[in-house]
Amino acid sequence: MSRLLCGALVLACAVGCRSDRARGASEGNAPRTTPASAPGPGAQAPASEAAPGDKPAARPDPDLARDQDEYIEDAAAFAHSTREQVRARMKLGSDPLKDEWNTWEKQGPMTPERITAFYKQTTNYIYELAEWHLFVPSKRESDLALFDNMRAKQPRNILDFGGGVGLLAIPLARAGFDVTLADLDSTTLRFAAFRAERHNVKLKIWKSDVEPAPPDAKYDVIMCMDVLEHLPKDILHDVVDKLVKLKHAGTRIIISAPFGRTAVHPMHLDLSEDTKQQVRRLRDELPPDAAAK
Repeated sequence: MSRLLCGALVLACAVGCRSDRARGASEGNAPRTTPASAPGPGAQAPASEAAPGDKPAARPDPDLARDQDEYIEDAAAFAHSTREQVRARMKLGSDPLKDEWNTWEKQGPMTPERITAFYKQTTNYIYELAEWHLFVPSKRESDLALFDNMRAKQPRNILDFGGGVGLLAIPLARAGFDVTLADLDSTTLRFAAFRAERHNVKLKIWKSDVEPAPPDAKYDVIMCMDVLEHLPKDILHDVVDKLVKLKHAGTRIIISAPFGRTAVHPMHLDLSEDTKQQVRRLRDELPPDAAAK
């Protein structure tokens, strides 16, 4: 397994800067990669790490075709459209999401309230995330490495915070893990719940903007995969406060956070000193009631 992929599995927080997600493997663009192990928030990966766009070594993936087909069927059923329409929209990659964000920006300042409203109403993540996770080989390999690591570690429960359409949470729940998927009370989260129910997958849901706490009091693993870079300062502080309370002394924190606005991802916020401090808190701080597992 490449060091790049192993970076998704480390306990230390790995925060990448200005990394872009591909429009799709079929379009020849380099995919956004999971940040590799780093000494602290904001640190750049060592030069010896695999460069963005490097393809990982091929590995058996017997479920890929099933996962792709099933997801397309689910999206078509949810959106009342056809398989062909869903696949065509997925192939557009990040462009519709980027254009939607830019349109919102032109309509007024992107305050925390408007940013939250944007993420609650958009349907574009249903298509954009699927293209990245299921049709970009390097991202698929990274996801499989994460699943392998969870099987090896056997955590009691997992919180996938900001997990969107459930492309990590649902496979983990299918593998028998006790998984809570957390996100805004949004179209994205409703689609994830729709998929879980459609396939009889036992998945806990936390509507993190309207429900004060998740179903479980503590978690063995808390994942924040590609979410922190979307959170304005006050919301980030509130999120970190909530997540720290869910830790025990042995909780593993897994973070991927490509901070930095780009043309492809104008919704990604830049990395600030305050952001670094909050990521350190999430990585290192324990609540007063933390006890060894």
